[in-house]
Amino acid sequence: MTTDSSSSAPSPAATLDVATLRVAATGDGVAEFTVPGTQYRLHLSVEPGFDAAVGRRITGRIHGRALRMHRAGAGGNFIEPLQGRPRIVQGTVLAVDPAANEVILDLVVPVRVAMMEGQPATAFSTGDVVNFYMEPGTRFSATSAD
Repeated sequence: MTTDSSSSAPSPAATLDVATLRVAATGDGVAEFTVPGTQYRLHLSVEPGFDAAVGRRITGRIHGRALRMHRAGAGGNFIEPLQGRPRIVQGTVLAVDPAANEVILDLVVPVRVAMMEGQPATAFSTGDVVNFYMEPGTRFSATSAD
C-alpha cells in the first residue's frame, strides 16, 4: 500500500476504504444505500443473507472493477447516475495497493477499485484525479451496523 509521501505516517487501508451508508431497501442480492448528506441512492450487490434493517446506518467496504481508468484534468468527485448502479465515476486516489492491483478512491464515498487486466494500479499516485466506467456488479460488504 502506498501513501502520500508528505504524510508523517502511512494511513492504514483499514480506515481509508470504509464507507458509512444508510440502508434504503433490500432484495434479491442487491440493496439500495443512501449516502448521508447527499442525494445518492446507490444500488450495490450484497452477500447472500444480507438483511440489515431499512433506515439503519451501516459501515463496510465498496468493491468495484474499472474499465480503462484515465487521469482527469479537472472536476470533482462524483458517481453517475445519482440513483442506480454506479456506471461513470470520477474521484481522487487515496491509496494504491500494487499487490492487489487496486486503488482506493474517494468517489463521494471510499471505493476499492480493481484495475482492468493490463492496466497496473501503479500507473496512478495518491492525489491523482481519475475517471472511468465501472463494470456492473459493484458490491458492498458490511463490517458493522449501528
